[in-house]
Formats: sequence, structure tokens, C-alpha cells
Amino acid sequence: MKPTNEALAERRARVAKRWELADEVVLLRAGEPAGWSGTDQHFAFLPHPDVAYLTAVGSPGTTLAFDAAAGEWELFGPRFTPERLVWEQPPTPVGRPLDELGDWLAERGDRTVIELGAGAEMPETLPAAAEKAESDTPASNGQPAEASDDSTDEQADASPEATVLRLGAAIALERMTKDEAELDDIRCAAAASATGFDWVYANAAVGMTEREIQVGMEAQFFAAGAPRVAYDSIVASGPHGAYLHYVYAGDDPLRPATRTVEAGDLLLIDAGAQFGGYASDVTRTMVVGADPTDEQEYIWKLVLSAQQQTIDMCRPGIVWRDVHLASARILGAGLVEMGVLRGDPAELVAQGAVALFFPHGLGHLLGLSVHDITSVPYSRTPSEDPVLSRLGPERVLAAGTVTTVEPGLYFIDALLCDPARREKFADSVVWDRVDELRGFGGIRIEDDVLVTDADPEVLTAAIAKPIRIG
Repeated sequence: MKPTNEALAERRARVAKRWELADEVVLLRAGEPAGWSGTDQHFAFLPHPDVAYLTAVGSPGTTLAFDAAAGEWELFGPRFTPERLVWEQPPTPVGRPLDELGDWLAERGDRTVIELGAGAEMPETLPAAAEKAESDTPASNGQPAEASDDSTDEQADASPEATVLRLGAAIALERMTKDEAELDDIRCAAAASATGFDWVYANAAVGMTEREIQVGMEAQFFAAGAPRVAYDSIVASGPHGAYLHYVYAGDDPLRPATRTVEAGDLLLIDAGAQFGGYASDVTRTMVVGADPTDEQEYIWKLVLSAQQQTIDMCRPGIVWRDVHLASARILGAGLVEMGVLRGDPAELVAQGAVALFFPHGLGHLLGLSVHDITSVPYSRTPSEDPVLSRLGPERVLAAGTVTTVEPGLYFIDALLCDPARREKFADSVVWDRVDELRGFGGIRIEDDVLVTDADPEVLTAAIAKPIRIG
């Protein structure tokens, strides 16, 4: 559902309130298509997500301008020349012609112009003012925080770099909680994803290639109305499931290989449709063409249990780090029970032994990007603890937040065959048992979860979780 003009005006008003500007002029640019090196072709274009959030427009060149002195926003959109219309269909006209932007700026004299969006250089550290804005955001209801009146030396930093980062962070803080129009698009993306996974459950079989399964699944996404996939689909069979981001053509884009599914293989599919610019992100892992082995069934049920328990923790005011650590302890206890690890699960998590098998964060924000709000360091510095380093910035869950919950267990040769790790974890890991499981691949189960003031809502709950297909 495209947001109404009133909803867009509310988004812009909240952002402007966070900015607290005086008489500056802000330009947010959607960007232009990027060319393939050495060719006359271009990569598929998507607008900068901040511009998409504030305009609901996806055309290259779209620019949103803000005059802080007047408190007014102006939208500029491209218009094609007759010569260009010979080759390309025109974008839907929006706002004023982009050619008028120069005159609009000239009318504002020599006031400071701040560039955001595509092409803006984003510093790597967050000013204290923006960091405090997040800590002040109420965790109980997800509503934006009131603007802070604090004035520290760091907050008073008016350097161009600090200003760009502060304004970008303010948009990110608004994007963290979703309004009804955004949630409607995410639900539509999830519904389209469900059709693709249903096709997999009914059609994927021994003898098919990973690529055949990917193409069949994605065709259903598109048939259900999705204009594109949210990211490169992961369709990994057997040992390929141990590569967290295994994708077709990842080995050689010119002559990619694809594996044929064998009876008893684990098939890990991490995929999602996109709708209205908003992503869905779903992972299911299944045994194909045979009953699961004892190890496959045990680990699959263990991962599912960890997911179910941590989804229930996704409530306002909960620190995401604590949810991740709870998942790691559940997985660690299961690995102890199956004889892969030895010791106390909490200590095994703290020392990093569980991270050998669960090496990624439990989940991430979801929205206009599948890993949402990653272009702006909107929160505090990520932990230097190797167990927590993959979590990204710390965050507190708030109503309106959409996050993935995706625990997994993997047997990754690059980690488990490393002599240094074998020595470091000699007392914690039962290496003989690990060697028996080499080639196992991996199992991950992922859903998209909306944090509410009541129970968490699993937006992808309609997508079944079979342990066996075919």
C-alpha cells in the first residue's frame, strides 16, 4: 500500500523535528543507475532508502529538498527529453521538474546546503547527540523521542561531517519503527514469499539442481506480484549449507556451477520477495527425498526450539543482545547434549565455543533494505567481544520494530579445521565428534517478527516448516 500524502507529511515532520535545523537547506538524492565497468549497461536501480521512505518514489534522479527556515519540503522529479524517450519509458512525473532545482536553490542565496542520500559521504562514528537520541527513544511504545535540549561540546559539533551523520541518523531512528503503510508492504512481500516456498515444498525433489529450485521458487514470487527479490536467493544443498551466504554464481559469475540435490540432503533456502521497496526474509531447511537422520532431526528440532523461544522474547524494552545470548545458550546446551561440546552452556557461549557453530547474529532489522538501516551507524559502537561482534550496534526492541529471528547451526570446515581453533577449544569441543559431522552443511530457520505492545506477530507465519520434502 502506497503511503498517503498525509502519512508522508507525518514522516517528514518527525524527521524535521529530530533535525532541529535553523536556516539550512537539505537535499536528499535518490541516486542514479550505476554502470557496469567496461560496458554501456547498468545495474538494476533502487533509490536510496531514506528518499524512498520520505517520498515513496523510486525513480532515478528524484530529489527531496527541505528549507529549514520556512519549514517546507519540495519534491523534484526527472523529466525525459524526446531523444531519451526513444529508448526508455518515462518515469512517473512527480513534484517539480528536476531542472528547476538549480533555480530553487538560487532563490535561497548562500545558505548552507547539506547533501544526504545517494552520494553523500557518511562518517563512521556517531555524534553523541544522535546516540543520545536513540537512548532517549521510548522502548515501551516505539514512538519518536522528543528532541533533546542538551548542549554538550560533542552535540555542538557543527562540522559538515558531524552534521551529515546526525541528520542521517535522525532519519534512521524514524525508520526503525514501521507505520501501517510500511507494514502492509512487508506483509505483501511475505505473502509473495509464501507462494514461492509452497512451490518448493510441492516440487523440489532429488535430481533437481539448486538453480532449478531457485528459478521455480522466484517465478512464484513474481507471479504473486513481487517486482523483484529482496536479495540474492540462497538455495544451498548438502555441504553448501555451511556457507552462510551461498549464492548461485558465487564461484564464477561467467560459468557458475550448481549442485544436484541427492537423497537425504539438507536443503537450506534463504529467500524473500520484495514489495513496494520493502523486503521479506525467510529461511527454511528441509531434508529432501528421505527421512532425516538422527543428527539432522536433532539439530533441526534444536534450532526450531531456539527460534520459538527467542521469538517469544521479542517484546518492547528487551535488549537485542540478551535475545541473541539466550539463543546461543539454548543451542550450546543442545550441542552439549549431542556430544559436540562439553561444559556449561553459558561458559561455552562466553568463551566463543558456541560461535564456532553459530557464527552470526540472531537477526537484523528489516524494512526498505533486507538488512535495514545499515548505511548509517545509528547506535553505539558494536561490541569488540567476538561472541557479540556480529550483532552490530546494540538496540532495544520497540513496538513497531520488525526484526528477523534466525538461529542456526553449521559445520563449517574453515572454522572447524583451523589448527589454532582446535588448540584453543581443545577442552570445550569434542573434535572427534565434530569430524564425524563434517560435510553436514547447516540448518537455519528464519522468520520476520513484528514487535507489538502485546505478543510478537510473526509476519511470515503462513510459511510452513516441514522437516522433510520430496
